[in-house]
Amino acid sequence: MYATVDSQAASEQDFADIYKAYYRRVFSLCRYLLNSFDAAEDATHEVFLRAQRKLASYDPALPFSSWLLGIASHHCIDLLRRRGTERRLFELEGSEGSEPTSGRPGPLGELLAAERGHDVRHALSQLPEKYRVPLVLAYYNDLSYDEIAATLGLGRNHVATLIFRGKQQLRQRLEKEKRSGLFG
Repeated sequence: MYATVDSQAASEQDFADIYKAYYRRVFSLCRYLLNSFDAAEDATHEVFLRAQRKLASYDPALPFSSWLLGIASHHCIDLLRRRGTERRLFELEGSEGSEPTSGRPGPLGELLAAERGHDVRHALSQLPEKYRVPLVLAYYNDLSYDEIAATLGLGRNHVATLIFRGKQQLRQRLEKEKRSGLFG
């Protein structure tokens, strides 16, 4: 489905299938990184336009999702850099960014889970970009270290180190903010 196709119509149909198959994952990544529904929609469409232009350069030996999410993460990072200031990330409207809980908790359990999710997203937003992006790809997009390495153009060991250090910094920030009374 992702190989080069002779017919323009067939190629457009293949790309429509790619768009349908990967839209949610690309949009979710853009939304987490840009912290804006509208900006994520615009970025998602731009990512697919860029992917369509670069489709001939895709190496079928690599996972397609890693290639596509790499385009998405690089585009979002470029957008964040162009803004000139980093914006708070992971502050999603509603509860779709909350960490899932097992079973069916009551209202208090749901509230506590939402607050923990908010605390983590807030602390993540304070991390340097080099740690934040791999953590988002690993824990919010469920990518393996190999997929993250392919997405970001880094070695697997470097990704593992960034995630390890990012989790250390995240833990320290959460503990510090809890001690200072910012989080409940």
